[in-house]
Amino acid sequence: MKYKRSNRRKKSIYQAVFKLLSIIVLLGLITWGVQNIHPNEFLKVDINWDIDKDPPVTQQTLKQHILPLITETYQLDLHEIKHELERYPWVAEAEVKRLFWNFINIKISAQQISMRWKNKDCPNDAKTQTCQGYISTKGELFTPDKIIKSDAIIATSAHNKDIAKTLFDDYQIYQAIIKPMVITSIFKTNIDTLFIKPNIKVVLGYQKQQKRLKNFVKVYKKLRQSIAHAKLNRATFDMRYAKGFSLKL
Repeated sequence: MKYKRSNRRKKSIYQAVFKLLSIIVLLGLITWGVQNIHPNEFLKVDINWDIDKDPPVTQQTLKQHILPLITETYQLDLHEIKHELERYPWVAEAEVKRLFWNFINIKISAQQISMRWKNKDCPNDAKTQTCQGYISTKGELFTPDKIIKSDAIIATSAHNKDIAKTLFDDYQIYQAIIKPMVITSIFKTNIDTLFIKPNIKVVLGYQKQQKRLKNFVKVYKKLRQSIAHAKLNRATFDMRYAKGFSLKL
């Protein structure tokens, strides 16, 4: 009995010593952590960027754009980050996913240019954001502050997204009608006007544009048999007449 009591006392002493040593080690680790680990670094939001190849926007620019939204780790609003990124003109779509509590993945799809855009109400040499920009392959008008070189056709209209979308849709139809001829620029002012390669001008007006363009194709094929191509390819066709058209060589 005495032997068993002695063993129990020794076991209790060992457990107490072990607990004390564990507390001392834990306090030591906490002290070391406070001294060596910077809370700001630990709480810093880590972003993995996945950006389209060679877009006209840098990762650093996009990060600065959303900087106010990624300073508070526990309050990250992924929908707000997505919305803010998609407000940037060159961003077509942003996918934002949380991989861990302070680690997010952002995938950026850049705008693809379908048409260069000019504001009909601006002088030809104006270079402000409201005067020039692009229409994307989805028919969306966007006007970035940085303009890049492009061989896309030139589209001219009012500074209005709905009008630009209509212009984009009409262009797809017009190009299909005149194929294999190629439209180089399209004007949607009070009337629709096309410039066709090499330098043919076709005035379609504000109504019955598709019918008038089909008439132009028929007329052009017939005139090629009697008028020199050099003259015909710089002519102006006005298709707005009810029973015919006017031709200026």
